[in-house]
Amino acid sequence: MSGLPGKIAAGSGWHKFSLNVLNSSDSTLRDLDFFAGAAADKSGEDLFKSKQVQLQAWNPDGKVWENLDEGGYAVGYVGYTDELKPDFEVHIPLRVNVKSSAPVGAGFSLGATIYGDDDAECTGFGEVAYKFRIVAAGTDTGGTKPQEGGKAPVTDEKADRGDTPQVTGNLAETGSSSALPVIALVGGAAVVAGVGAVFIVRRRKADADA
Repeated sequence: MSGLPGKIAAGSGWHKFSLNVLNSSDSTLRDLDFFAGAAADKSGEDLFKSKQVQLQAWNPDGKVWENLDEGGYAVGYVGYTDELKPDFEVHIPLRVNVKSSAPVGAGFSLGATIYGDDDAECTGFGEVAYKFRIVAAGTDTGGTKPQEGGKAPVTDEKADRGDTPQVTGNLAETGSSSALPVIALVGGAAVVAGVGAVFIVRRRKADADA
């Protein structure tokens, strides 16, 4: 995550930031799905309701911001890429609106990437969580610098997709030039139960393997 303020005053409007997904492996990764959410905890179990914290992702094809509000919560499926070469990274523009009804206290922006096998079972996962603080309306947050750095790790393989608007991406500092694959922004029907459920699936899988 980058660009997210450390403090956000309730009712202060939209704040833009970015979910950055980097392939730090030596292999080209394929068919990656990306999720984003906002929660009161870094595990994603206590997701904010959309009426408290509104989260949106930029659709570069339609040139519009689209709500991430699966099931009434600030979470959603933000896209996929067919291919991600070593040292390449994808940048997904996001923005958050902490409404006046939001509870004062800790908040976390969440990012995740997953893939599924032919049976649509979750077999790979990467995550990132960045902490911010929701402060009371009218609080001076002018000295708060945006957070920088931090990238969600990625894996490979398969899951269902929708349409494919074009987006841009960057090569990481250690890579070489090449075209970045397209990413799709899809509707709520394609969401695999949201980021919170993805985090829970990961923990349950880890428990089963223990």
